[in-house]
Amino acid sequence: MDATREFLVHLALFSSGERFPILLCRDTFQPVVLPTRYLLDECRETRQAATLLRSVRVLKWFYEWCQVAEIDLEDRLRHGRVPSVAEVSGFCRYLRARRTTGVFGSVGVSEEERTSILLPATFNSYLAVVEDFLTWAAYEFIPVATPAGEVRDTVEAARERIRRAFRSNKVGGRAPRKRYGLTDPELAELRAVVTPGAKRNPFKPALQFRDHVIIELMLATGIRRGELLKLKLSHLPFGPKTTLTVERSPDDKEDVRRNEPQVKTREREIPVPKPLAVELWRYAQKYRRPGRHPYLFTSHRGGVPLDAAGVNGIFSLLVKRCFPNLQGKLHPHILRHTFNNRLMDKALELGWSDDRRNKVQTYLNGWSENSSMPEIYTRRLVEAEEIGRAHV
Repeated sequence: MDATREFLVHLALFSSGERFPILLCRDTFQPVVLPTRYLLDECRETRQAATLLRSVRVLKWFYEWCQVAEIDLEDRLRHGRVPSVAEVSGFCRYLRARRTTGVFGSVGVSEEERTSILLPATFNSYLAVVEDFLTWAAYEFIPVATPAGEVRDTVEAARERIRRAFRSNKVGGRAPRKRYGLTDPELAELRAVVTPGAKRNPFKPALQFRDHVIIELMLATGIRRGELLKLKLSHLPFGPKTTLTVERSPDDKEDVRRNEPQVKTREREIPVPKPLAVELWRYAQKYRRPGRHPYLFTSHRGGVPLDAAGVNGIFSLLVKRCFPNLQGKLHPHILRHTFNNRLMDKALELGWSDDRRNKVQTYLNGWSENSSMPEIYTRRLVEAEEIGRAHV
C-alpha cells in the first residue's frame, strides 16, 4: 500500500436527492473499493444516509490505522485473510487513544491518551461497524480464495475469530446519565429569556422571533431536531387542519442541504395549540427569509434551510450567555424529554389509565407500538410514584 496515501469522506448528492457517502483516496479521488461495495451491497437499502456517513467515517479511521501499520487491507481481504486478534486490538488502542496514528501498543501511551473521550457505548458502536465490515468481507472473499470443500468451515472459523477479537476489546462503563427534562423553574426562566425583546435575550433582534418559535414548538410537540428541520410550510395548521404534519421524506429532491436532516420516527399529525399556530404563521409570513425551497425554518443568511448546526447554535449561545449552570443539560433533545414530562403530568391530572397514557405518548412521539422508549421517557414519573409508595 502507498505509504503516503490518505483518505477522505465525500458525501455525494445525486439528482434523485439521494445522499451517499464515499471513502476516497485523497491522492487520486477514487473510491476505496471494498468500503464502497460494502455500503452498496450490505447497507444502502436498510440504513439512512446519516448512518451510512457515520459508518464511512469509522472505516476511514480503520483504513488510516492499517496504512500506518503497513497492512494492505484491500489485498488481505481479497485473498480471504482477515486481521488477527492482535491487529484488531491494535486498532482498538488507536481508536481509544483519540485516533493518534503513533499508538499501536501500550508502550508510550500517556495517561491522558488512555482516558478515551469516547463514551463506552460510542466506542463499542464504532467497533461494531468494523466488525460488520470484516464479517461481510469474509463471506464475500473467503469462498473465492478457498477450495470448495473447505469453504463453510473456513468462513465460520473466520467469523468466529472476528467475533472473539472484537468482543474482547469492547469496553464497559457507567450507564448513560439519566435525562429528566427541565425543571419547572428552569423552563420558566428559559421561556422568559427567549421572549422576543427580553432584556436577557442573547439573540440578534432579527432572529429572536424565529428562535422563540422553535423552542416553543419543540416544547409543545416533542419533535426531534431532524423533524423540526424537515417541516415545510405545507405542514403547518391551516383552516380546519389544527395539526402539525411530521413527514418522512428521505432523499428529498427539494432539500438542498448536503447533510439532510433525518426523520427517525413515524409520520404523524400532532395537535398544536391555537396561539402557537398563530405564531408559526406569523413567523412564516413576516420573519422567514424567502428562499427557493419549501422548508419552514431558514437561516438569516441567504434564506437557505436551517441546518442542525444552526439549531445547536441556538442552545450553545443560550448556555454560554444565560445558562452556564445548564452546561451539558440544555440542548435540543432535552426539550423532547421536557415535553414528555409535561405530557405525563397532564395525563395524571386527567386521570388517564396507564394504557391510554402509553398509547397517546407512543403516537405523539412517533414510536412503534412495541417500542421500549416510553420506559425511558417516563422514568421521572415512575421514580416519583415509587418514592410516593415508599413513604406511604
